[in-house]
This record gives sequence, structure tokens and C-alpha cells, in this order.
Amino acid sequence: MATAEIASFCNICLTRNQHKLAEEYCPQCEEALCGDCRHHHKISKSTRSHQTISLEKYNKLPSFIKQIKHNCEEHDCFLECYCKCHDSLCYKRCLISSHKECKETIFIEDFLTPSTGYHSVALDNIEKALKDLEINICSAIKDRNRNLTELREQRQKISEQIQEKRHEINTRLDNLEDALLEKASAMENEYCLKIDEVIAKLEDEKKKVDEIKEEVDSVKMFASNLQIFIGTKTFQENVSTNEINVQELCDNGKLNNYTMECTFNDKLEELRNEVKVFGDIKVDNCYKHISFSWKGDKSAQLYKSMLGAKSIENINVTLVRKINIMSMAFLDVPYQKLET
Repeated sequence: MATAEIASFCNICLTRNQHKLAEEYCPQCEEALCGDCRHHHKISKSTRSHQTISLEKYNKLPSFIKQIKHNCEEHDCFLECYCKCHDSLCYKRCLISSHKECKETIFIEDFLTPSTGYHSVALDNIEKALKDLEINICSAIKDRNRNLTELREQRQKISEQIQEKRHEINTRLDNLEDALLEKASAMENEYCLKIDEVIAKLEDEKKKVDEIKEEVDSVKMFASNLQIFIGTKTFQENVSTNEINVQELCDNGKLNNYTMECTFNDKLEELRNEVKVFGDIKVDNCYKHISFSWKGDKSAQLYKSMLGAKSIENINVTLVRKINIMSMAFLDVPYQKLET
């Protein structure tokens, strides 16, 4: 019963047409338990090793964690092993029937025991990646805000330069000055808008990071070992997606530094009556002031795609069509020994 909200009645009592409020939930049995059934569950030989959790805490877990099945669909037995070759969970019997040739199979409980430290390492890698992602996003936002201030300061400096130059020539240049200032403001608005759009995207990615961090915290506190084992893969995929989104902003030039400056006509003083424009405004889409640092250990990821080619011994042949030959003619070909 891996649903978004666990029912409030004990599943075992419901089978006896009794309605008792459930207090805890066993992910391995996939059943809610009342106080009496919970006590029997803890002392029963077959279930005493199960890890139960209160319904309140269980419902705080991410939905994809609660939807993880603990039993093999084929044998209806507890999933104990993981096959790296097929990237799938399996029961002991599955190892014999479907994974005899697989060399990379592990017992989940052995892999997640405190001695191995993977319980914390698996989520620590996620948290490290999230931390790197958050740091990079915050750094990018800070850099974009710096560029906004820089553009405004540069525009102000250009305005002062224009004013200084204007006083050196006659009042006939007033209209040209206004046109140039208008262009400076237009380009400022244009590129500031672009930067604001990038900041909005970065803040959206940061929001996603915060959500994943909350989910990781709840998983660390309340999820079972198997749920952590399977949930880590989803966390890795989500974090990887966020990393790709942020890196794409950098690769696509969205984090390039915009600088705005003014250039004047060299012949301005000599050709006062012939000057058509007061100057020009341009924005350089130049080098970046920041670089991202991804310190997460990619080699520590448990889930890896199967890259090896299939052996010819493992190829199964399927009958597609059967051809019946009614008659066959034989052609006598003279035998002649070939000389070598």
C-alpha cells in the first residue's frame, strides 16, 4: 500500500472485519499496523527485523519513496538483492532463474549496513551535489546583480562623458546628445532585461534545489534502507537535471558579462557642422567573471547503465516464419579438382 497518504486503519484488522486505528506502517510488509498488531509484528520471528515508522513520519516522505515496492512481483518475496548489470532489484530465486550469468549482484542489507557507511554516503553525495549546485546558483545570481550595478554605473559614466563632451561643442549638438542618451537607456533596458530573465531562471533552479534538500532531509530521517537505496537514484537524476540546466545557461552564453561603453567621433571638434551622430553605444558580450565548481563524486554513483555488449551465448532466437519446401531438385555438378 504505497500511496500518497496511508489509510488510518490497521490493514491486518481489516482482514478480520475490525476497524482499529493504525499507529505505524511497515514498508516491507506494506501494511499499516495498530498497537496490538505492531506489538506482535515486533516479536514475530519473520517480522522482528522489519523497520516500522509512524504514519505521521511516513507521510512526510516524498511520494516516489513511498511508491517503492519491497516485494518481488514474480515471487511475492522481499527484495534482497540488486543486479548492476540489469539495474534491477531481485529476490534470491531471481538470481538463479534470471541472473545466473550476472557477475555484479549485491545484497542490499550488506551494502547498507552501518559498517559500509553507504546509508550516509549515498545521501551525502546527493547533499554535496546540492550544496555545489546551490553555491553555483548563488554565485551566478550575485555575479548577475554585480553586472546590473556595473551596467548602471557605466551608463552613468557614459552620461557624464556625454555631458563633458557636449560642453566642448555648441548647442547644436543637443538633439544628438538626447538621441545618444536614449540609445544608451534602450540598450541598458534591453540587456538588463536579459540578465533579469537569467536571474529568474537561476532562482527557479535554486527553488528546485531547496525542495530536493527538504526531501533528502526527510528521507534521511524517516525512510527505510531500501527506500534510501532506490530513492538515491531519483535524487541523483533530479540533481543531474538541475546541474545540466544551470550549466546550459553558462554554455549558452547566458552568464556572459555585458559591459556598456560610449565611443565618440574622432572628428567631432573639427566637423561640428557635419557631425550626424553624437557617438555610439555598444554592449560587449564578453568573458564571464565566474566559473562553476562541481565537486560531487560522480564515480560514487551506484546506478550505472549497462555498457557492455551482449554475449552471443545470451542471444535468444525467436521463430518468425516457417517455410515448407514441397520438392527439391538436385543439380549434378561435375567434380573437378582445383590445382593449387
